[in-house]
Amino acid sequence: MTVRLLVIAAAEVDRLAIRRALEQSALTIGQLDEATAADTGFVQGQTPYDCLIIDQELGETSGIELAKKFRGANKLTPIVLITARQDDELLQAAADAGAIDVIPKPDLSPRRLELRIRFAIRIGHAEAESARAIAAAKQASRAKDDILAVVSHDLRGPLHAISLAVEALRDEIPEAAKRYLGAIERSSARAERLIADLLEASAIENGALQLNRGTVDAVSIVNQAAQDHELLAKESGGVIVAQLPGEPTLVAADRERVLQVLGNLIGNALKHARGSAIEIALKRNGQDATFVVRDGGPGILEAELPHVFDRYWSGRPKRGGAGLGLAIAKGIVDAHGGKIAVASQHGRGAEFSFTLPLVR
Repeated sequence: MTVRLLVIAAAEVDRLAIRRALEQSALTIGQLDEATAADTGFVQGQTPYDCLIIDQELGETSGIELAKKFRGANKLTPIVLITARQDDELLQAAADAGAIDVIPKPDLSPRRLELRIRFAIRIGHAEAESARAIAAAKQASRAKDDILAVVSHDLRGPLHAISLAVEALRDEIPEAAKRYLGAIERSSARAERLIADLLEASAIENGALQLNRGTVDAVSIVNQAAQDHELLAKESGGVIVAQLPGEPTLVAADRERVLQVLGNLIGNALKHARGSAIEIALKRNGQDATFVVRDGGPGILEAELPHVFDRYWSGRPKRGGAGLGLAIAKGIVDAHGGKIAVASQHGRGAEFSFTLPLVR
C-alpha cells in the first residue's frame, strides 16, 4: 500500500529525524511533505493525506492544539503525535484531541514508526467507513420522513373531504341510513389517528418530539383522562375507577403529552378489559409521581413482555390499530426523563405505570 504522509514539526532537526525514520521503514511512501504549524493549509482540506505526523512541541502552539483544530474541521485523517515527554495527562489530552497514537521521541525507530502509522491508517479507514454508514443512514431517515410527510399531507385532504361530505349528508338521508354515515365517520377518524401516530412515532425516533413543559397538577390530568374515557368505558360495559391523592401533585411536564400517554394506556386497557373495571392510580414515589393504569383483561404472556413497547406490536389478542400507541407513550415518557413499565400475568390483567419528576 502506497501512503501519503505529512510531517508537521517546528524544528528542522525534528522534521529530519522523522523523515529519516520514515525513509528507513518498510512503508511504501508515495508522497511525503513537511510543514510547520504556520503553513498547515491541510486544515482546510486542500491536500489529502493518509496520515498526519505532528510534533507536540510546535513553538507558540502545540501538537495537541493543532490536532484538535483539525478534528474540529471534521476531518477523519488519522493523527500520530510525536512527543518528548509521555505522561497520563498528555496521553489523555492527545486522545481527547483526536490523536490515534502517541510516540515518545526516544522510541522513534523506523520499525516502530511504521507499525504505528499502519495501525493509525487502519483505524482511520474504519472511522471513515463508519462515518459514511452513519451519513447514509441519516440520508435514508430523512428520505423516509420526507415521504411520510408528503403521504400524510396528501391523505389528510381526502379524509377532510369525506368528513365534510358526511356532515352535508346527515340531514339529507333517512334515519335508517345514518348508521352508514357513522361507519364512514369512524373509519375516517381512525385513518386520521393512524396518520397522526405515524408522524408522532417518526418524530420520537428522530429526537424531534417537542415538549411544552410547565408546572401542572397530575391529579387534574388523571381526572380529565378518566372523564374523557368514561363514555367509552360505559359502552363496553366497564367503569373507570380513579384512586387519587387528596392534595395537588405538581409535576414538571407537558400537560397535553401526558394526557396523550394516559389516553393511549387507557385506550389499550379498554380493548382488553372485557367490561371489567379499569383502575387509574396516582401516588408519590420519592422525587417522582407514579401513574398506574390497571385492567382485568387476559394479560400478557411473559415472553411478550419485553416487546410491549416495540413499534407495531399489538400483543394480547390483536384488535386493530397500528401497534404504535405504547411505543409513542414510551417515547413521550422518555422525553420527560421518566420511566415506563408493564407488569402482567397471563389471564390476570396488566398494569402499566410511568413516572414523571415532581416539582421541587
